[in-house]
Amino acid sequence: MTEQLPPYTTLPQPEPEPPQYTLPETFSIGRYSTQHLVRPDQLKAHLQLLAAFSHLQQRVIASKSLIAGLESDSEKRWVWFVNLAVERFERWCLTIKQSDIVEQRLPPIDVTMVWYAEDTARISKLKPLAHFTDYFPNLLANPDLLTTDAPQHERVSAWESRIKLPYDPFASAADLTHKSIECPYCYRTILSPFLQPSGNGYAQSNFSVECECGQPITKELLGLYKLTRNIVEPTEPDTYLAGTLHTPLSTYDTARGDMIKKRVLNSHIIFQKNEASDTTLQILVNVQYDATRMRTVLKKHLKPRLSRLNKIMGAYTDDRIFSLDLVGAVLRQASFVKKMVNLGWTEPGYFANEVDIVALQHCVARYHAFLNIMAESPASFFVPTLDIDLGWHTHQLMASQYQNDCLSLVGRYVNHDDKVEEGQLATSFDLTCRAWNDRYRVPYMHCGCPLPGDTIGQKLRRLLSSRPTDNVLLLPPKSDARAATHPSDHNAVFALHDMSASLRRRENRERKAETRKLRAERNGRAVRGENVDHEIAFLYPVPMFYYYPGGCVAAAGTVVDWVSVLVVFGERVC
Repeated sequence: MTEQLPPYTTLPQPEPEPPQYTLPETFSIGRYSTQHLVRPDQLKAHLQLLAAFSHLQQRVIASKSLIAGLESDSEKRWVWFVNLAVERFERWCLTIKQSDIVEQRLPPIDVTMVWYAEDTARISKLKPLAHFTDYFPNLLANPDLLTTDAPQHERVSAWESRIKLPYDPFASAADLTHKSIECPYCYRTILSPFLQPSGNGYAQSNFSVECECGQPITKELLGLYKLTRNIVEPTEPDTYLAGTLHTPLSTYDTARGDMIKKRVLNSHIIFQKNEASDTTLQILVNVQYDATRMRTVLKKHLKPRLSRLNKIMGAYTDDRIFSLDLVGAVLRQASFVKKMVNLGWTEPGYFANEVDIVALQHCVARYHAFLNIMAESPASFFVPTLDIDLGWHTHQLMASQYQNDCLSLVGRYVNHDDKVEEGQLATSFDLTCRAWNDRYRVPYMHCGCPLPGDTIGQKLRRLLSSRPTDNVLLLPPKSDARAATHPSDHNAVFALHDMSASLRRRENRERKAETRKLRAERNGRAVRGENVDHEIAFLYPVPMFYYYPGGCVAAAGTVVDWVSVLVVFGERVC
């Protein structure tokens, strides 16, 4: 006789069949129709790259004996390692050639992590890098070439013969202990340790080294020296100042670059005659080797566009050839990598079957819809969710294609700004939710978190209706697809120049979010996502430092030694 089941027991119900979710062949962006700008297989390849970056970081964090002096501080050890990776990336960039076969000259994984689309149009020494970057779509078709633990012997040999460092980044760390620096006073080449017990190493926030001529050298001074050499450089394209050629409508606006350069050259203050032996030293003497004085001079000649000056000065924070702080960029990117890891999307085989890949199809659909609202609202500032950001980052890996797609479909180049103050980011996310809901009549954010903003109500927080629908912007049933619509907060930064106001705004957002959450729970609408950190978005900022008169200037991306509120991708480094 069959034993009777207790009355409170229910038999397990079979899982419902997942709905069909077919991507359309084309998407509308603005006035145009286009085929897929990114595909699910390219998202999978990008996730494989992110998994390799995460694994690299975990190895560094676990390797306590990797560098003396940082045995007990894994976060500072990671920042030091990223500094070495940027040094190796710079050496690789300066040795690759236009004639190289890309697959035979691919770099190690730490250098790949730093490999961003650089200012190849303006810096002649970086032109071969454009050849490699244009090849990236082929690498997305075979990401094993970038993530392999067993590269071909020819590739390793080519690296070591040109770079003069071991291919393996952990073996290289033992050899790469000093940075070569040119003194802005006497032009001597000196070697500075990356790490010093005093905290004055090149990879540390208080970097300072004394030259044989007796003068102290800092990152700020090295950045000023780089700017001064750029000002006096007569040869195109290197004559143009950083940030002056790239506009929303052009990637090489020489008329704008010439106009700004002419204004700078018309400064009588920086070109006053003195006893200096060359024009570079003449300018440095006239501004008394002081970046703040240089900024004051340039401000008079670049009015009324202060944002233009900020963009220019922000490219000259150290002596590296690049026009952006790559160390800071990698550290900011680590937050996004961590979110993808927490979703589980970077695990091998996670999207092995067709049912699972629906989540990536959803990313593709929402990313194209995101581009569409940007095309329809050119004056707005929109904030992506994690799934849309994955599509956006993947598209940007194909740099030339991304630029062409933006100009032809959106009508302008769309800059993925990863240094946005958290208050502006939270407010802009509210506006994005409203614009998305108005345009597509579906919620922008499905993960169930309280919205982070100050104005929009909990009405946008409703979950996906269970009504059958063919809307490709609605969510597939997979729970992590819902979690992936959490706001992408990796580009939040905390404005240290106005700390008290930023803290007040943050506390106000926290209070309002908690109120919305409690109200939703009282109404029985509280939702808990899976496999994702559901703290209020934008509370994990990377510090952003501003140039401003009378204050200190520090670049993000150094080993921070302050006992303060500095945070890097969600965890204290001090």
